[in-house]
Amino acid sequence: MIDLVLKKKLTAVFLKSCFLMPMFLITIAISMSPIVQAESICDVPASNNWEVDEKVNYHQLVDNFWEVDIDNENSYIYQPITQDFSSEISVRNDSASAISFVLTPGKSYTFCYSFSEDQDSPPSNGAKADVYLMTEGNWEFYRGNYELRYENWLEEIGFLPVEFRDTITWMPFRDVHSYEKVTSNFFSVAVDTQYSSSWLGNERIEYFLVFDNWDNNRNTDQKAAGGDLNIELLVDVEDRLVLPKFTAYVLVAVLPLSCLIVPLVINSKYHSYGINKDDEIEETDIPILDN
Repeated sequence: MIDLVLKKKLTAVFLKSCFLMPMFLITIAISMSPIVQAESICDVPASNNWEVDEKVNYHQLVDNFWEVDIDNENSYIYQPITQDFSSEISVRNDSASAISFVLTPGKSYTFCYSFSEDQDSPPSNGAKADVYLMTEGNWEFYRGNYELRYENWLEEIGFLPVEFRDTITWMPFRDVHSYEKVTSNFFSVAVDTQYSSSWLGNERIEYFLVFDNWDNNRNTDQKAAGGDLNIELLVDVEDRLVLPKFTAYVLVAVLPLSCLIVPLVINSKYHSYGINKDDEIEETDIPILDN
């Protein structure tokens, strides 16, 4: 009898778990995700307590044919950013500057930036420009776009679906990290892996934060400022709890499985209800009334 009661309780717990588990997992994922408070974004000291150049490369596109791009790509980045840092960057008129780095899972990165006028070459259109976060492959497309910026064929890609545009031109990271016509702003990003798979094996993903001061091929971008700009960049790095990858499969699979399992269990319990071979059938006499 005790085993029967325990079995019923376990069955009830299982059925309730099937319905409540998706909501429980979603609640955990939301509660553990990083929350950026407006009053505390980029609480980064002005001076760095570590050597930023060891984990960050600087790049600048130039318009002069005889001048080589200011680029220190020869110093390959092996270590991801794990600490806060600040940097001051300048970008010429009709050009772009960028910093490249490696991000790591388990960290949340918040980038705060603001543009200001360069006093030696003040912009005629105000201190406003574009900011893009992109991967290394898109950075190469971006540089090619800059070199061919006077060609009209790049403006004809508007008819292509979004999923095919990255085959012939550059796209911001996850198609969303583009911030155009801004004077100051901030955004946060977190990654799930450091590596990308290719026929050469696993390669470390390098990200480029681009400060754009020219008229690129996007219709929504800011035109050239008409002068040089200075950028103050603050990067706030915070710990982020990463859920195991199997939780995504559990979250997706639990609800459909529960829709299949629960009816089967209910049907089985319905047909077996009241059937107990151990119970003895008690025979009773039905009295007959004589007329």
